[in-house]
Amino acid sequence: MPTRRDMQAAVVAMLLGGWAGPAAAADLDRGPTGGQDTHATVPSADWSPGWFAGDAGDDWLLGNPLRLTPRPRATAVHRYPQGPPLEGDFPGRRLLLSFDDGPKPATTTRLLDILRREHVHAAFFVSAWRLATLPDCAAARRLVVRMAADGHAVGSHGYEHPHMNRMSDAKRLRQLVRAHQALLPLLGYAPTLFRPPYGLTTPELDRLLAFHGYTRVHWSYVGGEFNGRAAPYRVRTILRQMREREAEGRYPGGIVLLHDTHARTVDAVELLIRRLRAENCALLDAGDDDLWRFVEVSELLDPAGSPPGTGSVPAPPAVLAEARTWCAAHAAELPELYLLDGT
Repeated sequence: MPTRRDMQAAVVAMLLGGWAGPAAAADLDRGPTGGQDTHATVPSADWSPGWFAGDAGDDWLLGNPLRLTPRPRATAVHRYPQGPPLEGDFPGRRLLLSFDDGPKPATTTRLLDILRREHVHAAFFVSAWRLATLPDCAAARRLVVRMAADGHAVGSHGYEHPHMNRMSDAKRLRQLVRAHQALLPLLGYAPTLFRPPYGLTTPELDRLLAFHGYTRVHWSYVGGEFNGRAAPYRVRTILRQMREREAEGRYPGGIVLLHDTHARTVDAVELLIRRLRAENCALLDAGDDDLWRFVEVSELLDPAGSPPGTGSVPAPPAVLAEARTWCAAHAAELPELYLLDGT
């Protein structure tokens, strides 16, 4: 006769999507690095709209998946549209700033101040261990709450920043669940955006993420943050990648990878925003209305699109008017900003 623990494990396995009974649930309890791997069978990825939806999907987003905590069915779920992994190459000069590994109070606080002042929204992929590790865990949790309040997208970066491409599905799930449990009480929902640590993935990990309603977010541009150089170098690095992509005839819109745990990165962010706004002044002078603009992740998950065969997405009239106003107000600074990349 099955024990009560066996019955509970079976229910947990059903909620988590067909995991292999009590053995799989027991493996979850051993943590991400302990015990024998249990490989789960996950269906092939299906990214059709609404595939991960309904009461079961809402329970994953709003409840504790290991405790089956009851919740009112009227509770609203904050979710982004589910879709294929975001890799970049978006039509139009649309950029998403994304930040990994935080929050770190000493640097993330200053970064959020800059983004608020510049009216730019970004995506933060949180390493959830920071929310439970002294001495900064309380301040880190407050920063996650502020990210959401300021209109930024909050995604999961796993719990311990492991090489998830080398893990079994059971250990990968453990990383997802622990991050889920850390972020859920701060946001009121569990993020559905996910970036694997180091950007390393496998087809099996992609299927697992899709099976549990996540959208993987990669990147297009990197800032060379780990070579110790100053902010202007990082801006030049990103600008060079953008120009190379356009010269190759590829869509320039994409995702910028940065890390909010480095002071030199925070220094570079404000400079990058100002340099691209200066670039818009040159584009306007040339009669080009496809301006560089910093967009929210939802625009890239459900892009407006462009005419077949073109990579141009004209900026909305309000964005064009704002760019002209900025150019007029900062005309004296433009020569200095253009010197950043040697132009």
